[in-house]
Amino acid sequence: MDQNLNTWHLENFDCFFELSVAEKKFIHRNTEMKTIEKNEVIYFQDDLAHSIYFIKVGRIRISKFNKKGKEFILNILYPGEIFGEASVMGKDKRKEAAIAEDKVSLCIMKENKMKELLLQVPMLNFKFSQILEERLEKTQKRLEDLIFKSNQQRIIEFLKDSVNTSENSNGIFRIKNSLTHDKIAKLTSTNRQEVSSVFSYLKKHNIIDYDRTYISILDFKKLETS
Repeated sequence: MDQNLNTWHLENFDCFFELSVAEKKFIHRNTEMKTIEKNEVIYFQDDLAHSIYFIKVGRIRISKFNKKGKEFILNILYPGEIFGEASVMGKDKRKEAAIAEDKVSLCIMKENKMKELLLQVPMLNFKFSQILEERLEKTQKRLEDLIFKSNQQRIIEFLKDSVNTSENSNGIFRIKNSLTHDKIAKLTSTNRQEVSSVFSYLKKHNIIDYDRTYISILDFKKLETS
């Protein structure tokens, strides 16, 4: 496989941007490209952790399931993001499941090769640690929200957090409406009816508008105080 075809997308990762040619060749030699169909499981809870994954195309859903099989979505990851880091952190088994939200293309590296790369490139090791720390802080915030915030507040927090990756046009933020109300409910530990109710309330008060393609934040200040 052409090296450029295998590693071009790594330019979109902040932690890989400054790698040398030799280091990129190392990635080329030690990664496998794989396509995963929508809703296919990449790994489940308690699966052995041997690899780390880089998302080239599509979205990945990181979830936990309770003993009754109820899903709690921890995160939705997008192209340019890394997952499966437990293998590099010395964990033998997965603590969560990774599921393809769309048809996805992944780069897969064995954990021993990723550890080797991190030892070779101290700057990369530092940036990788930053990514894990930020993800841990985000998870901690969500757990705190479960304790201290109402269902409506958690749904509004989801919208506010989504603004970080949205398009801004004359103060109106457009978020790609790529998640169903059921998926948003699982991300916010609410239920589909509550998500629909909050969205309807916000739309009625001209705070948001939405269709099948986009959610538009019309008045961010009002959203913050809702």
